[in-house]
Amino acid sequence: MPEQNLEQIPKDIIRVETALSRFPIHRLSKKGNVSIEIKKTNPNGELRTRWEVTYNSKFGQPGPLAYKLDTLIINRRIEEAGKPVPKVIRLGSLSEIGEELGLAKTRDTGRIRKALRQNAAAFITAKFNYKSTNREERFAEIEDTRYGIIYTGERLPNGEKADAVYLVLHDIFREILNNAPTRPLDYDYMRELSPAAQRFYELLSYQIYTAIRRKTVGKLLYSELCLYAPQTRYEDWEHIKKQMYKLHKPHLESGYIEKVTFEETWREDGTRDWAMIYVPGARARGEHVAALTGKHFPRAKVIHPDPQQLTLNLPDHAPKHLPQPALSFSAEEESLVSKLHGFGVSEKKARELVKTRREATEAQIAAYPYREEGKPRKNAAGWLIAAIEGNYTLPVAYLEEQEKKQQAVKAKEQRAAAESCQLCDEKGWRRIRTLEYPDGAMKRCTHNPDIEAKYDSAS
Repeated sequence: MPEQNLEQIPKDIIRVETALSRFPIHRLSKKGNVSIEIKKTNPNGELRTRWEVTYNSKFGQPGPLAYKLDTLIINRRIEEAGKPVPKVIRLGSLSEIGEELGLAKTRDTGRIRKALRQNAAAFITAKFNYKSTNREERFAEIEDTRYGIIYTGERLPNGEKADAVYLVLHDIFREILNNAPTRPLDYDYMRELSPAAQRFYELLSYQIYTAIRRKTVGKLLYSELCLYAPQTRYEDWEHIKKQMYKLHKPHLESGYIEKVTFEETWREDGTRDWAMIYVPGARARGEHVAALTGKHFPRAKVIHPDPQQLTLNLPDHAPKHLPQPALSFSAEEESLVSKLHGFGVSEKKARELVKTRREATEAQIAAYPYREEGKPRKNAAGWLIAAIEGNYTLPVAYLEEQEKKQQAVKAKEQRAAAESCQLCDEKGWRRIRTLEYPDGAMKRCTHNPDIEAKYDSAS
């Protein structure tokens, strides 16, 4: 094959930690704001994963430029620093950072400064588990920002004057960086992509690398992509098809993915979803080889697929009537569904709440009459749904009532235990005695007087 038809696989691999980078921090659209809040529960309704990001209103929500700063500049400096990751990391001057980002001609260091502040001010509230480099399960709990910024001329922690822009990493962030595994990404490729396409590449890389190792295909749920990108989640097929076409197109053209198809599926709560199936392409396989060997090998020039590829194996119109899988409910769960109906919650939503948040549903329904605002509401259904999904704090009056009930049950159990097992002394003889119960009650035990007399005479 002629030399000009050969392309090199990645020459610049960057390794990024796999714990925090999975979660979103930035909005990828140029305008507006997005709410970033992820809550996942286990089958018992207990909170398993929480991720929430809030922003400093003065600096605004981190946008596309802040995202590129984090993923191309800061991640690169962290990787170059090695492990253990130092607390203070030099980024370079604002002009140098701008040049790396392709902004040198604009000399717009003010935008870079603002983007750095947006990143530094993004406050994370999170609880999640992750695997460490030695495959141990670790738990992270965060209520902090990731790092602070020191600009040129300001004082570093050691008292010296900063000769450039520096990061000061916060402890929990450093701990995760030092313990979480990394995954290889093509640094030059990320630079070429738009923020949305780059984020898609980062998230899909988990599935693609697994697919290459196992010699299978990668699978990504549309709902999961929307949650972690983050991006708008559409319900109608036409919007989904157009939205995903824009994300898939650069990766099909580059050869990162060879083919993509959609399969209709259902989530545990009974709502409709789409499984996106990916065949890894030549670029992805080249990345995998480079990551494993540290070498770079030539690969054949990518033949760009027909853009209409995305519509192959897909219906022009999603089926209108789809068989919904039956969800089995116990008698207790059906009772909870009925109670939610009484508040005006729809059948579909009621069953979703009972299946995914049963304990929270039971507690919020029981506590509803105890709330000061528990009077009739214009939108009782909406308030109750928010209380269940947000795990609202239960009212004190309700908690006190529950405590009294628990104490009464405990006292009853202790009384029964006292009557059944406190009647015999160490010699095995029974005699008249007074029993005192935890609730202060007294009882005179009466037994066979002959036995009592025999014991008394023996003593």
